Amino acid sequence: MRFLGQSGFHLSKGGTSVLIDPFDSKSGEVDGEVIYCTHCHPDHVGGIPSFMERNPDAILMTNEQVAGKFKQFSDRTVIARDEESYKHGDWEFQFIAAKHGILRDLNIGVIVRNGDETFGHVGDTITFEGFISAMVDTIAVPITGILTTSPSQAITELKKFQPHPQTVVVMHWAFRNPKSFCRRLSVELPNVKCIVPKKGELIPL
Repeated sequence: MRFLGQSGFHLSKGGTSVLIDPFDSKSGEVDGEVIYCTHCHPDHVGGIPSFMERNPDAILMTNEQVAGKFKQFSDRTVIARDEESYKHGDWEFQFIAAKHGILRDLNIGVIVRNGDETFGHVGDTITFEGFISAMVDTIAVPITGILTTSPSQAITELKKFQPHPQTVVVMHWAFRNPKSFCRRLSVELPNVKCIVPKKGELIPL
């Protein structure tokens, strides 16, 4: 898995890959079979056109609000709805509605499975409620606050997981200190690995 900045990730396995929440055109300039976008804000959909044009057989998987903004790809769009799932090749997607902060836009998080690996991406949300019982190995969480969970809220939500995820990847931190968040998380959940990714960094799942 490669971190693309903000909330963007590029997952690869077995010669296929999935792009999640590319924040700008450049982050969409990767090869892949599926692009998944959690909600309609520009920093989560900016790479859709460049990805879809680069990969003419790829599909856009997203909620109805995002799909409505990218109707030019409607013939290659799969609508993500809460509690539904979708399989594409070896990739399995489970859709989970997660409350966006202050703006209340529709945010559909996702759990991606491929073989034994499980990755959760909550999007911009103030609660991880739908993910708590999902048994994810790795989960990416935002800590900005207001639009998403704050650092304290994220830790409170992560403590509810049973079992706890093995790895937490910090994303969407803006003015927050992600290293400070990881230090606090290691005190509260010492068995959970916390990663502050650098843009372009490969993260093993």
